[in-house]
Amino acid sequence: MAYATVEEFTDYLDPDPVPANASRLLDRASTKLDRLLTGAVYETNADGLPTDPALAAVFREAVCIQAQYIGALGDETGANANVASMTLGNQSIVRALGGRDGKGTTPRVSQDLLDLLQVKGLLPVFPRVWG
Repeated sequence: MAYATVEEFTDYLDPDPVPANASRLLDRASTKLDRLLTGAVYETNADGLPTDPALAAVFREAVCIQAQYIGALGDETGANANVASMTLGNQSIVRALGGRDGKGTTPRVSQDLLDLLQVKGLLPVFPRVWG
C-alpha cells in the first residue's frame, strides 16, 4: 500500500498535472522508501501505515517526492538507468560510462527524498521505536 494517495500526490504536484500512472508511481515510490528504511521501527495500523501523524506526514511527502522523481526520469523500472543516448530506428544505444554513483547510472532515489529523510532524523536508520 502506498504512503500517499493519488489525491495527495495531485495536491503535492499542483499546479503541475498528475500523471496517468500516478497510482503505480506512488506504489514504486513507497517500495523505495521501505527499502531505505529497512530496520526502522514504528507503530503501524492494519494497513501497515504509520500511526503517528507526524511520521505519516513525512512518509507522505517522501513518497510524493520520489514519485515525482520517477515520473521525471521517464524510466519506472530503471532499465534505462545507464543509457546516455538511444535511437529507436536501427537500434543505436550508447551506455553512460561515468556517473555520480561510479557505475554510470542515474540515481534511482531522489536526492530530495534522501535530504528529507536525513533532516527528519530518519537516515541513517538505526533501530528505534518512533513515539
